[in-house]
Amino acid sequence: MKRKSQLQCFLILTMVLTLLVMPLGCAKETAQTDSGMAAAIGSVKDVKAMYPAGSSMNLKFAKNFSIQYMEDGMKLVTDGQKRQMLLLQEGQQAPEEYKGLPAVTLPLSQAIYSSSTQVGYLRAFDNDRLFDSIVGVRMKAEDWDFDAMKNRMLSGQIKDIGDNTTSSTSYNHEIIQSLNPKLVFTSQGMGTEQQKLMEMLNQAGIPYLFDGSSTELDYRGTMEWLKFYAAFYNLEKEADIYFDQAIARIDEMKEKVKDAPKPKVGWGIISMGKVYVENGGSKSAQMVRDAGAEYIFNDIGAGQDGVTSISVEELYNRLAEADIFLNRGMPKYGPDIKSITDQAPVLAELPCFKDKKVWQITDSYWSTYHNIDQKYIELAAIFHPDLYPDESFGNFILMPDVAE
Repeated sequence: MKRKSQLQCFLILTMVLTLLVMPLGCAKETAQTDSGMAAAIGSVKDVKAMYPAGSSMNLKFAKNFSIQYMEDGMKLVTDGQKRQMLLLQEGQQAPEEYKGLPAVTLPLSQAIYSSSTQVGYLRAFDNDRLFDSIVGVRMKAEDWDFDAMKNRMLSGQIKDIGDNTTSSTSYNHEIIQSLNPKLVFTSQGMGTEQQKLMEMLNQAGIPYLFDGSSTELDYRGTMEWLKFYAAFYNLEKEADIYFDQAIARIDEMKEKVKDAPKPKVGWGIISMGKVYVENGGSKSAQMVRDAGAEYIFNDIGAGQDGVTSISVEELYNRLAEADIFLNRGMPKYGPDIKSITDQAPVLAELPCFKDKKVWQITDSYWSTYHNIDQKYIELAAIFHPDLYPDESFGNFILMPDVAE
C-alpha cells in the first residue's frame, strides 16, 4: 500500500509539473513567433535610417496621401480624405499634442481591408505573413487568384465582410463589428454603401483610413499607394526599391515603343446593353498612349478620369477605324466576344472583332495594383507584338469567339 501511495504521489507531482511547464513553453513559442513575425515584416531601424524625425515620405506621383516621420520611427499618416492617424512602434505612447488622434501600433494586426485592390498592394512584398494581419475583406474565397488569401478565407482566418456581384455590393456591418478590427481601410466607390460603412465605423468608434488611390490622376500614383500600406508594416525600404524598379520598367517600355507605328485603340465596356468608354483624360487612356497607341476616345471626357456613356451607334462609328478593342469587363461576367455581340450585334461587323483583336482584363486585374508596371508592358506587347514576341499575359487576355 505504501508503494502504491508513493506511486500516486509521483504521478500527481508529474502532472503538476507538466501543467506548470506547459504555459511557460507556450509563452516561449509565442514570443518566438511574434519576434519572427516582426523580423519578417520590417525593420524599425531601417525606417529611422531612411526617414529621420522631421522628414516626409518620398512620393514621386501620388498626391492623395502623405506620411510625416517623428522620433523613433513614429509616423503621422494623412489619408485620402485628409484624416490623420498616428502609427506607433511597439511600446510607444502618443505625444501629448497628438493624444486626440486615433492611433495603431505597428506592425499592423487585426485589420480589415474593404477591397481586394487594397490587399493587392501587399503582394508587392512577396511575404506570406503579411496576410496574417488581415481579419476581413469584401471578397469570396474562390475569387482570389492566389493562395495566401484564398486559404486563409477557406479556413475562416479571414472573413468575407460583404457582397460584391454585378447586382449587389454591400457591407455586413455586424460581421465587421464582430471582428473587433484595430483598423479598417475604406475606399472610393460603392456610393452610399461606402458612406454607410464610414458612418457605422464612426458610431462604433472603430478607427479607419480612406484609400484615395483610385482618384490619383496617374496610374503610377495609384501604384505608389503601395508605400502607404508598406508604412503599416515598417516596409518603407522594400517599397521604395520595388516602386523604383517598377517605374524603371515603365520608362524602359516607353522608350522602346516611342518610334513604333501607333495602332488605333478603344477601351470600354458593354454592360446590360449600355456602352461606357474610358475617358480621354482617364488613367487607362494614359496607359494606352504611354504604351505606344493612339486612343480613339481622346476627345470624350478630356481631362477627366472615369468613364462616359455613349450610344452603340457612336461606339460602332468610332471603332470602325480601330485596330484593337480593349474590353473593360472581366471574364467571369463575359468570357467571350459573343457576350458582347449578343448585346450589340452590329459590333460583329467591325474589323477588330472580325480579326479577333478584342482583349479584356483578367478577373484578377483589380486585385493586382502592385504590378501596374506589368499592365503597361502587357499593353505594349498587345500593341507591338513584334517588340515583345515572348511576353506572357496575366492582366489581359485575348477574347475567344465563344468560350469553351
